[in-house]
Amino acid sequence: MKKIVLAVTAGALLTSLAVYAADGVGIYVNGSKISQTGYLDNGTTYVPLRAVSEALGADVEWDGQNAVITMNEDTLVADIAAEVSESVVAVVGNYKGSDTSIASEYNEATAHGTGVVIKSNGVILTNAHVVEDIENITVIFNDGTSYGAYVQSIDKDADLATIKIDKLGLKPVTFASPESVQTGNTVIAIGTPLSLNMRNSTTKGIISGTNVSVDGAMYPLIQTDAAINAGNSGGPLVDMRGEVVGINSSKYSGLGVEGMAFSIPAETINYVLSQFEKNGKVLRPDIGVSFDELWEARIGLPTSKGITVKNSKSDVLQNGDVVTAVNGVAVHSIIDYNKAVRDTFTDTMSVTFTRGGQETTVNVGYELK
Repeated sequence: MKKIVLAVTAGALLTSLAVYAADGVGIYVNGSKISQTGYLDNGTTYVPLRAVSEALGADVEWDGQNAVITMNEDTLVADIAAEVSESVVAVVGNYKGSDTSIASEYNEATAHGTGVVIKSNGVILTNAHVVEDIENITVIFNDGTSYGAYVQSIDKDADLATIKIDKLGLKPVTFASPESVQTGNTVIAIGTPLSLNMRNSTTKGIISGTNVSVDGAMYPLIQTDAAINAGNSGGPLVDMRGEVVGINSSKYSGLGVEGMAFSIPAETINYVLSQFEKNGKVLRPDIGVSFDELWEARIGLPTSKGITVKNSKSDVLQNGDVVTAVNGVAVHSIIDYNKAVRDTFTDTMSVTFTRGGQETTVNVGYELK
């Protein structure tokens, strides 16, 4: 049986639910199948308006002449939170070196964060900083069940790690396509802020920015004003389709700073997970140099200038060379460089640089590290 998949956000106008499809289809709304089916008439499959609308959290009324559909965002958010929470866990363990057992009463010797199920066989994604300094790891599901876990793969540079539990039949989250993530989209953050008593709590906000450069981050991040606090790290940032757009990782805090939290986007997550699957870790090409950014890039001004080579051990690049592109992708900051390598590297590293006013493009040697 083929299926119709409808993913509609709060506020979307449901004026027509006639879609072209094969006969005998199931109807899935935001990943869940509804009981009603559509029917075929002259090559067009029609789906039940009330059933689909109510599955989206809308109120449907019929006044004898018109169907009136009112989207209820509160209901939609609550339904999405309940659905995704089945795949969200608290991650807790002892700080390494502690003599306090994880089975004992939680105290200051423990640390916790959040994770999301990404494979039904017990693989869970979280932040590297959640698990790198803890042992005796336990994950706690929303229903209170708990399982011992171990770190499977970790990448501190991207701040992502996978942990594994001995449990089958879990419900993995679905990741949003990067193209669907836009500034202004409504999102919810699910996690375990401050205390294990608050596990799977939910906050709502919007995507404040995409492709945001943050000090200390290797790749661009998503910025959100959804409230994120200590313990939310490793939890999902979820859109109104119930899909994960990012993994919450950090925030700015301080006097005069409000609503500035950051999530690792799906493109970085996909890259890291593919490397974990292939190599057990992330292997990046090291071309034997480090870089300095110009002051424009450091303060976030748009610039067409490149990044300056320093500490060179390369046979090709010299200190003072200005790198302007990697594998044909323009770079103006160190994060640009890392992103270009992430997105384009296969088995060659083509670098465009200027020296003495002359531009040159060459293939440079590298070592995978």
